[in-house]
Amino acid sequence: MDDLLSDNEVSALLSELDMGDVSGADAGAAAAGGGMASSDEPSRSKVPAAPEAGTIVDEQGRKIKKYDFNRPNRFSKDHMRTLEMLHEIFSRSFTASIAAYLRTVAEIKVVSVVQLPFREYTMNLPRPDCIFTFKMEPLEGSMLLEINPELVLTLVDRILGGPGKAPPASRELTLIEQSIIEKIINRGLENLQEAWLKVGHFQPKITGYETTAQFVQVVAPSEIAAAIEFEVKVNEVTGRMSMCIPYVVLEPIIGDLSAQKWFTVGKKESTAETVESLTKVMKETMVPFVARVGQTKITVRDMLGLKVGDVVRLNSSPNNEIEVLIEGLVKLMGRPGVSSKKKAMQITRIVSKDA
Repeated sequence: MDDLLSDNEVSALLSELDMGDVSGADAGAAAAGGGMASSDEPSRSKVPAAPEAGTIVDEQGRKIKKYDFNRPNRFSKDHMRTLEMLHEIFSRSFTASIAAYLRTVAEIKVVSVVQLPFREYTMNLPRPDCIFTFKMEPLEGSMLLEINPELVLTLVDRILGGPGKAPPASRELTLIEQSIIEKIINRGLENLQEAWLKVGHFQPKITGYETTAQFVQVVAPSEIAAAIEFEVKVNEVTGRMSMCIPYVVLEPIIGDLSAQKWFTVGKKESTAETVESLTKVMKETMVPFVARVGQTKITVRDMLGLKVGDVVRLNSSPNNEIEVLIEGLVKLMGRPGVSSKKKAMQITRIVSKDA
């Protein structure tokens, strides 16, 4: 009976096995010896830890990390974070530009920022498509700005006075439609220039247009590029837009795509350009402009009894000034009238802050 282990000794032995401090052979020796091994014995071999994901262990115990030569990571995580921040600024500015140009509600946001071979990026694009190639001088090489055709046709419909609804089927753009959408793209490139000011001064310029991704060969198919995908919403229509930036284009300034350096430069440099950029965006922001002819109060009984032809007396006179509200606040006073056969408002005075 002396060779049997006590309950405490068995629990201690199992605990050491779970922690990898005792090998199977040592456990057997401990059991045969009738108890736990003495602390004076040589240190026992530990159970090797499981290799990390994406690594293998050779016969000599060395960890070897797998590397895919078809998809080398040329952009670091810091570079990708900086690109994401830059294009989030771009998406907000472009949102304001589109909303002001189309006079409607718009929203653009960054969905993803990944690096992949240029071949893989082009293979994932639809056909037909709307692909603009552009340069960011003085950088060498071209980049791509791709917009879903259905979204483009929606924008064109809105610009030409339509409601801005999605077409029943996707199709290629006509020459006139290409010319119209280029105006929006040029506005977007201006916003892109402003977003990249912290990295450098660049001059974006459209260099070409294609409808088939396979015909766009700005770099070698195996070259790594950063792909930024956006979600664009105009009225009730939602579509995708993407930008492809080959690594070779950004290679001369890749050192400037550091988030730490970006913020450091931002603190030291003058804010005149930033103020000018924000001022430009603010001036193009749409705000509700409401001319309130008058107001009154009626009972619920009277309201329920209203019918076509009834007259409701307001608290204002035809000869009096009427209030003009901006964002719900009275800012101006004016008189209603007609200009070019359309209803208009003539501003008579500005309401002071103390009023």
